[in-house]
Amino acid sequence: MSNSEKIKDKLEKDKVNSVREELFEFDIIGMNCNGCAASIKTYIEKLDGILKVDINFANESGEIIFNSEKFSKLKIVSEIRKLGYEVSGEDEEYISEQLKKKNLKDQRLKIIVSASLSLIIMILSMKDHIHLPEFLHLPEKILLPVLTILSTVVIFWCGAKFIKGAWNSLRSLSFDMNTLISLGSLSAYFYSLIITINIVFDLNISALATSSEVYYETGAMIITFILIGNYLESVMKSKTQTSVQKLKDLQAKVVNVIRDGNEMFIPFKKVRVNDIVLIKTGDKIPVDGKIIEGYCVVDESAMTGESLPVEKSTGDDLMSGTVLRNGFVKMQAVLVVSDTMLSKIISLVKNASSSKPKIQKLADKISSVFVPIVILISIFTFAYWHLIAGAAFDRSLLFAVSVLIIACPCALGLASPIAIVIGVGRAAENGILFNNADAIENLKNIDTVCFDKTGTLTTGKMSVKNIYTRNGFSEYELMKYIYSVEKLSSHPIAKSVKLHAIDNNVLPYNKVSDFKNESGFGVSALVNDKKVLIGNEELFRKNNINFPEIFYNSGYTNLFVSIDNKISGIIEIEDKLKDNAANVIKELKSKKLNIYMITGDSENAAGKTATELGIKNYSFKTLPDEKEQIISKLQKKNKNVAMIGDGINDAPSLARANVGIAVGSGQDIAIDSADVIFVKDDLTNIMKSIVISEKTVRIIKQNFFWAFFYNAVAIPLAAGLFVPYGIYISPVMAAMLMAFSDVVTVIGNSLRLKYVKLDK
Repeated sequence: MSNSEKIKDKLEKDKVNSVREELFEFDIIGMNCNGCAASIKTYIEKLDGILKVDINFANESGEIIFNSEKFSKLKIVSEIRKLGYEVSGEDEEYISEQLKKKNLKDQRLKIIVSASLSLIIMILSMKDHIHLPEFLHLPEKILLPVLTILSTVVIFWCGAKFIKGAWNSLRSLSFDMNTLISLGSLSAYFYSLIITINIVFDLNISALATSSEVYYETGAMIITFILIGNYLESVMKSKTQTSVQKLKDLQAKVVNVIRDGNEMFIPFKKVRVNDIVLIKTGDKIPVDGKIIEGYCVVDESAMTGESLPVEKSTGDDLMSGTVLRNGFVKMQAVLVVSDTMLSKIISLVKNASSSKPKIQKLADKISSVFVPIVILISIFTFAYWHLIAGAAFDRSLLFAVSVLIIACPCALGLASPIAIVIGVGRAAENGILFNNADAIENLKNIDTVCFDKTGTLTTGKMSVKNIYTRNGFSEYELMKYIYSVEKLSSHPIAKSVKLHAIDNNVLPYNKVSDFKNESGFGVSALVNDKKVLIGNEELFRKNNINFPEIFYNSGYTNLFVSIDNKISGIIEIEDKLKDNAANVIKELKSKKLNIYMITGDSENAAGKTATELGIKNYSFKTLPDEKEQIISKLQKKNKNVAMIGDGINDAPSLARANVGIAVGSGQDIAIDSADVIFVKDDLTNIMKSIVISEKTVRIIKQNFFWAFFYNAVAIPLAAGLFVPYGIYISPVMAAMLMAFSDVVTVIGNSLRLKYVKLDK
């Protein structure tokens, strides 16, 4: 690369880096199918200043990243509204709900009008086949204009959204369900209009038709049935999104705070860090924080799945989204607005619901060519019946229209998203959060489960069991040195040592400097100008400190203490197994899964835990990067590995695993560190998450099967393939089948996920 090219490349990079990116999240009301979402995406992507667009039909939402120097949120809203859709921003949840209600109300009105007029059109069109009062036997030159006016209202007002959707898809050079519906209904309408003009004005254009029959009722009934299907789809789709709505309902809208000595009520989004929040019986806890005064009983079931209320007092943490059932507390806000646990969970559930698993990619490819293929089949159907089979023009047209109407591209597009929305929501109700849709698909394929030990299989609530001293130190004096160093660490073991020191009234030295935390090894510092090391054997070997001849191999975690490079004591740490750990391991083994335990603990402590749980494969004294290497080796042996850890220290191994599962509780969870997060520190969620994964993927595959099966049977049937056997479908029957295909084959099947039993 020449110097000029390098300079140009740098300028281009600087230009890209200087772009002021902004994210706009919003709801879209009025989409009929996946094609609508695709049309919006294609249209918006072409606008200058738009960097990335994601439109999701299943949960009726969108995300756009744009250059704020060239574009604005108001401009985005304006452009989408030009396409005929309503938009509400991320801060307009109430407006969004009202727009959705208005949209459903408008749909109901148009269904009533369309059904009523279609019924009248049907009756008038069948005057020669049913007994009607004399005054309804209108002359043909009056009847046909009446039918024209009535069907015009149905097709161009009641069915306006289909025509508008077809026009939008044409502008973006894509084709969707709206295209098929519009082509089908308009073909019947304009054919009938030509016949009407021919008869009413006595034009005698016999070449245009071989009969005087009109098919206004066909065009009108097509619109009516599709409107009914769309309405049922909207209602059932709203039921799939109840989990996110339930989470949103947990957010307090108004918060009672004390700021600058004044008590006031402010909106949730105005709460600041360190505000004092007042919470009384029955209140939703609005933000994450720490109790500074009072006592309460909290219902955390909505967030963790824990059915029993939890008692909280001064010093305890409170989590947003939970409800104070009894008591009164003052809480200092720690995490507010989008940083709260509830906000992160809502975001996580929405993002996972919007993402697509790998299995959907094939369907997307098929959907992209589905409508053009159907149009070609329709043209071929007309050509065959009229030019080869010698059928009348109008009969051939009806076969072609039936093909257009009966085809259902939406079923393919909805097969995965609807199931994902319900599966992710069902998981969230049980305190299980999927970070992406791929995690749902991958989890069912795992054959190997690797566990971290401390805090995962054990409680993580460590306690000092024994302290042994050497080199003439008394236990109290040794603890002064230990406490002086450990008070600067936030490690769980350090917390247990600090609590032990406080319980024994040990006072730390004040003169502490040069504190260092060596991840996976231990800590060190200068205390009263003496070098103090506290950690595992590796830390001491690194510092060339000799061990005594006798080690304490009790099966507990051993921490060694050196002062001025001499072993001066050993701390024995006890960590109990979780109550359900043994049963969970047993259940996983019953599913023929390989179980591994990977821990940084000592050989004896690791061996004791492995023996108690019946785990044959385990490693000890394993550093974070070595955990990742173990998982990588298992994957090279074609193992699908799930790694289960605390989401913080195990980040590299969680990222390396096919599925990383972070087990935590409350604010301690690292939301972005894993594919799956357990809000509640409960290992039984492992089995629940596997069940959700298996059931969701099974439903997705069933949805694809029914979507393909429906189209594979329906299209040949509509094309007249079985006419020799006396079986054929009219356009009206095709409209009925198409209208209910999504509701029955995809959405109805997916809703079964809401009632799947997760406990086995």
